[in-house]
Amino acid sequence: MKLYNKNAILRPAQVLLVSCLMLASCDYLDVIPPAQADFEDTMKDKNATEAFLYSCYTGTSEVTPFDYKTLEWATDEVVDPQEWDLFYQNVSYGTISESTNSGDSFGEFNIWGECYNHIGYLHRFLNLIDQLNPAGVTEEDKLQYKAECWFLDAYYHFRVLQAYGPCPIVTELVDQNITNDQIPGRSHFDYCVNYIVQKLDDAAKVLPAVRPNTSELGRATSTIAKCLKARVLLYAASPLWNGSFPYKNWKNDTFETPEYGKELVSTVYDRKKWERALTACQEALAAAKDAGYDLFDLETANTKAIQDQLDLPTVPGKDPNKPEDKLFLQRVRMFQYLSAAHEGFGNKEIIWGIKVKSEGVSGNGKQSRLPMALTKLSTTNTFAGGFGGKSPTLYTVQHFYTENGKLPAKDPDFYQQSEWYKRYDTNKTTSAYTDKLEDDRKNAPNDIINLNTRREPRFYAWIGFDGGEYGYKIDNGKPLVLNMKNSHTNGYNPSNPRNYSPTGYMSKKFVVPNFTVLESNTWTGDIIRYPFIRMAELYLNLAECYAALEDETNALKELNVIRKRAGIGELTKTDLGDMSVTDWVRNERFVELFEEGHRYYDLRRWCIAPEMLEAGTRYGLNAMVKDPSFEDFNTPTQVKQPYRWDNKLYLLPIWSRSGYDELYSNPQMVQAPGY
Repeated sequence: MKLYNKNAILRPAQVLLVSCLMLASCDYLDVIPPAQADFEDTMKDKNATEAFLYSCYTGTSEVTPFDYKTLEWATDEVVDPQEWDLFYQNVSYGTISESTNSGDSFGEFNIWGECYNHIGYLHRFLNLIDQLNPAGVTEEDKLQYKAECWFLDAYYHFRVLQAYGPCPIVTELVDQNITNDQIPGRSHFDYCVNYIVQKLDDAAKVLPAVRPNTSELGRATSTIAKCLKARVLLYAASPLWNGSFPYKNWKNDTFETPEYGKELVSTVYDRKKWERALTACQEALAAAKDAGYDLFDLETANTKAIQDQLDLPTVPGKDPNKPEDKLFLQRVRMFQYLSAAHEGFGNKEIIWGIKVKSEGVSGNGKQSRLPMALTKLSTTNTFAGGFGGKSPTLYTVQHFYTENGKLPAKDPDFYQQSEWYKRYDTNKTTSAYTDKLEDDRKNAPNDIINLNTRREPRFYAWIGFDGGEYGYKIDNGKPLVLNMKNSHTNGYNPSNPRNYSPTGYMSKKFVVPNFTVLESNTWTGDIIRYPFIRMAELYLNLAECYAALEDETNALKELNVIRKRAGIGELTKTDLGDMSVTDWVRNERFVELFEEGHRYYDLRRWCIAPEMLEAGTRYGLNAMVKDPSFEDFNTPTQVKQPYRWDNKLYLLPIWSRSGYDELYSNPQMVQAPGY
């Protein structure tokens, strides 16, 4: 394992921030070397010091779960075209190994390398802040900066712990002359958790609860620290790390963790872990409320819609002239804004928003979701559009609720399953399709199926389907209606084999409501900050803890806060049916936090990944056919990709190949089990 880079050269102070932002090294701790002649320039005054500090934050946007290629897509929420051949697809297909080399495996999606690199920056900063005494920096400033470093230290260690399991804990600046046998190996999982929690506690004692200045959005606060602590302890209490880890004999060979010896994972269930998590979740929610955070609401969304001059969305069966339908449509729009409006737009729900690196109005993250044909350009008579690849599975579609707040398969007032894929409006038919978007808008709504009607607001906010509206004014100021069967527009076309929807559904999550593509190929719309931590998660974390501790009353109380905001009615114990309260909490988490990076870890920490991610479980509609009929298209079809599960996929492997051999460099390190 490479803890240092002996051949690194000192970067001049004036380019330090830029170099940190652009660094692509994969060394474990590629820190800046010991002090040299011009090193003092990195902290000559307050501006330079804060620039150095801000560079320590860059890893939060480089290992974000929100990029379109990141690890967290290796789950069951959506599928992408197999031709994309991305790193997370190696995980989904079970082909990942310690020597995997797929596109971005060792770039910005190398959580291990990026996180430990930035831990190195933090320790260098902490090592110098007292030595150099920067001009204009007070003792109070120093303490605040240190607390931010403690928070980031915890965050980066946690990101490694999530993906790789028990990991080395790096507590201080690494000596350049360290020998390989002095490099730490993996520490016991519980030891890692306690280290991370202590850092977050220390930071929370110093940091402000909020940062009212919008120029400081993204900087650590005590509220963020407490919320992250709650997530860390929730994970630690979960089955995977609380008695159910499948590899019972996985241990260190030589390295020992204080008080744990060579053991890496506890194999005995401990109820106290849930009690500890419960306390942390209670404290996090209380702290967030005290700091002024709250669930995003209709009033805020309606105000933003007026500013954006946006009408209500179109939803099958809903009439905006009817008061109850108007409220429903406003709620759909609210959820579209929830995932797209950042703190500067009055969104009090986002506790920690993260900007994805290199993403603005456009960018691959947005284009990976967007339909292929958005607007016909006036200059070339061709379409401007996206990749059309982020494709919700039928499991996703079937696990958003009906408007009655129940799963479609368990709602006696919803359609029978034999009716799900039949035409909603039986009085209409579809004429032949052309390459004109006007024809799509006219004809496609006739092809909406029953499964896509009478659903809850979040479904219409975040899921795009055949015949449904995708955006308000995407098409040169007009709404776009999806036609997923027309090869001229947004349907599968063999001549464009990389851009298509494998399931016939599309994701609308994180597409801002005011997004527009003009016929001049000008793209406009808000630039968003993705919600790494938001209020809804805090309620769901708390509900999960109560459920694990057999407290159904309080679990339902916290769960109902989220359901009430969604407009789907509150649950009582008599409503549970054949689903346990834990099942309800998990499904609510699946819906509410859809595509926010949680599902990958949830399936693993709950130890249900083997059944949810095994071969043969991902289905869509029969979308990969050119110009299919209505009946052919609306046939449930298994996604023809080589998905499979292996228990080794609970953790990522430590890289071991030429140029990245962490194992060879660190004799204390043991590989993840199964690799």
